[in-house]
Amino acid sequence: MQKKVPGSVCGYTYIELLVAITILGLVAAPLLALFTGSFTSIAEAGIKSSAVNLCREKMETLKAWGYEETYAFYLAGPGSPSCIEEEIPGHPHFRRVTEVTLLDPENESLPPGAEVLCLKVSVYRTGWKREISASLESRLARR
Repeated sequence: MQKKVPGSVCGYTYIELLVAITILGLVAAPLLALFTGSFTSIAEAGIKSSAVNLCREKMETLKAWGYEETYAFYLAGPGSPSCIEEEIPGHPHFRRVTEVTLLDPENESLPPGAEVLCLKVSVYRTGWKREISASLESRLARR
């Protein structure tokens, strides 16, 4: 059996506890800032990856249509849109802009008589801390 001696020091003083908590706070604060910054970067990378995938999806659709169908939809006729901005079903905060233009063979160093379409697809994410976007550009020639 142990006896307690009156007036003996058997614990930490208030000052010692205060110093320990202060040191812990000085070490933990930068780590919390690092975790917060890392989380934001990971979230932005995920959004950017989604935007690139949505661009690829539309670009593959246009290429699957081929030259004739893409030209007919976007450029032929007086009411045809050369640029379409749309919401993407299933992705409420994303908007997609699709632009199709006919390249001029003289300005683009193309062979005479070549018919080439310039396809540009851009996807924008709104409602985030800042706007995040991705763009793809490709060419589609008549075969």
